[in-house]
Amino acid sequence: MAVGKILLILGALLTILGTYVFAVFLVAPGYVGSGIGFAMNLPDIIGVDPGADALAFYFMLVLFIVWLVSGVLQLVGLKVKIVGLIFSLVPLAIGVMFLLFVYTEILGMMTFVFMLLTTGEHFGGFYPILVDIGTLGLGTYFLVGGGVLGLIGSIMPRD
Repeated sequence: MAVGKILLILGALLTILGTYVFAVFLVAPGYVGSGIGFAMNLPDIIGVDPGADALAFYFMLVLFIVWLVSGVLQLVGLKVKIVGLIFSLVPLAIGVMFLLFVYTEILGMMTFVFMLLTTGEHFGGFYPILVDIGTLGLGTYFLVGGGVLGLIGSIMPRD
């Protein structure tokens, strides 16, 4: 198996782990942000009135919905390079967005809104697994790592 395919598989696995298994950040005791929290809140999010920033709201909504399936679609990149490339950029963008929001003030309030909308219960005090690294959880770094590995694996030549 070529190195590019191995990197793409590792990137997809990291993205899936960062989205569904590990928490992205801690909100309060018993509540964490994760892909599962976003999926559970999705019906409520779609019913929200976006107000004046409707274009930004719907762009972020589509980006976060694609985030939920990006790990699986990265694996499609084993056959079609452009699919792997596009769906490796999504978790990378989400992870960098969370990093920028927490450590800088570059991003506006819309990111804060979507961070709150990814908040869900910490089921049984265990799932999604919270490994707190600084201010963010391990899931954020898995998203960034999965996006980078998937991007490199998609760009590398296939044998």
